[in-house]
Amino acid sequence: MLGKPTSSATMGPLNNAKQLRVVRSMIDEAIDAGADVRECGQIPDEAMYAEGYFQRPTLVIDPDPSLRIVREEQFGPALPIMPFDTEDEVIAKANDSEFGLCSSIWTEDYERAVRLSRRIEAGYTYLNAHGPSAQDRKGPFGGFKHSGFGRNFGYEGVLAFQGYHCISAPRGRLIADGVVG
Repeated sequence: MLGKPTSSATMGPLNNAKQLRVVRSMIDEAIDAGADVRECGQIPDEAMYAEGYFQRPTLVIDPDPSLRIVREEQFGPALPIMPFDTEDEVIAKANDSEFGLCSSIWTEDYERAVRLSRRIEAGYTYLNAHGPSAQDRKGPFGGFKHSGFGRNFGYEGVLAFQGYHCISAPRGRLIADGVVG
């Protein structure tokens, strides 16, 4: 075990070295493009941080829409923050992607959040929350577009594990209890 867990730590490592490189390369691309990139938080154990797959939570403020941090799924603690003036503009920005796994809407106006969520092309939309701890396990989870295939959880998730077998016979033949009559 690398270091002792601290009660002040609120973010763990990425899953593996390859994913850390993917996220880091997105951040580096944004920095090279002149974006306003801000790493947040404190590192409680420098040695553990250096040896693990850690990335501090990172905000990329108003990045160019062509950057990978905007165009691709990060699966890491890096988030583009993109300003907008109208609801139509923000929906167009959100849907301008070949991906659509999850989205979240943060507002005090619940009616607005529901209205906007119905326009987002994503498999799951969280309202004023995000991630597995905010998810209703009774609802199906999965993405749109290139963000996954099928669904997990909920009734629809159970159906994914079902196999259907149809048997057809000439008219007048009965198939019951495994016996052809």
